[in-house]
Amino acid sequence: MVFLVLCSLQLWGQSNSLKVEINGLLKPHLASTHHFGLFSSRMTQNFKIRANTSVQLHLELQSGNVFQAPVTSFLPENQMVRERFADQTWYFRVFDFVDQETTPAQIMDIEIDAVYKVYRPALTLPLNERNEIRIGLRAFQTVKGNFLNSPFTNDETIEWFHSNIAGGEDPFGRRFYGVNNVVVNYTDRNGKNLNMQVSDMILGGMELSHTYYPKFEEWNERNLFFNFQSQLGWNTSKYNNSLDLGIGINSMKKYRLNPKSDIWVGLGYSVLYKNAIDGNDNLDLGNNRFLGSGEVMLQWTHRTKKDNQNILGINYQNQTSYFKKEEANYFHLKGDYSAINQGWHYGYTTLIENLSSWSFLYTHARPSISYTVYIKQDFSVNNAPDLETGISLQIPL
Repeated sequence: MVFLVLCSLQLWGQSNSLKVEINGLLKPHLASTHHFGLFSSRMTQNFKIRANTSVQLHLELQSGNVFQAPVTSFLPENQMVRERFADQTWYFRVFDFVDQETTPAQIMDIEIDAVYKVYRPALTLPLNERNEIRIGLRAFQTVKGNFLNSPFTNDETIEWFHSNIAGGEDPFGRRFYGVNNVVVNYTDRNGKNLNMQVSDMILGGMELSHTYYPKFEEWNERNLFFNFQSQLGWNTSKYNNSLDLGIGINSMKKYRLNPKSDIWVGLGYSVLYKNAIDGNDNLDLGNNRFLGSGEVMLQWTHRTKKDNQNILGINYQNQTSYFKKEEANYFHLKGDYSAINQGWHYGYTTLIENLSSWSFLYTHARPSISYTVYIKQDFSVNNAPDLETGISLQIPL
């Protein structure tokens, strides 16, 4: 990553004729730092209105705090038990597991406590006026988090906010289990294990995406644009060696405020077919093979006298669940619910629910480089993940 930065800065200094193009809504890859999602090639919406005229280098770094207290989930195999559970609120269900012969059940154990660092270098390559491809890598690691490497997303900062501003004293049990630790333990329903230690790094995979920008003259004249996405993702980790396929559609609308300022609105949806080609002995990272993801984005752009741009954006995302929602009718959980104030069950329940988040972005774009910083928060406060921050550089080559 450092090598790429140094090389790009050298090229930046030598490429006065190239420029960053303000092309629709400018945004980085906003897929979250979810502990299961990082193993798959999740899509993010492309809100550009045309292909770039030059190759663009993208360097992106995400930091997200994920905390899921230890919990064990039981999915009884007995149909009569499932029918009884379907008529009961989940926390009133009683199930005492003995063994697989007496009380057969699918069992999962999960505990996640880490700051995830995600690295996404990518190249966007124009093919012609209407087509371009993007080639990207995805790697991530688990770190303890501190004021140097994660000033906003480390446990102590988040718990200071809870104690002094909103949330109360240790609402989710981070302090009870110990702050700034790395604990990533997951046993799936087939008995396969995921374990990550401090500073472990995984090459999650490679993504090849294509975008087609059609020309609809009547709509384009009204500043309304569309594009169509397709993606092939190769997941390379030992936990999920597979190929993903995805498609998406996006629409963008521009409103001119004055000669120097515009408002942009973007709306898009994509569907990812996870593990379309599945490897052997993969971890169960979600039995919902189709992940849907929608985004709505609002952006204000302002051009300065020096032809630089200041850009403010707000983005809302919603993604479908990793596990099938029908499991909500018959699961049973065991965890230390008396030790923490709330959320002891999130390790499992967030996997059978849609996940949503809001991102607030600022971009400063100069002719030869642009950088974006953003903060991302799930206002349903389920810590999957909690607070995220990110920085992105875009440099023409």
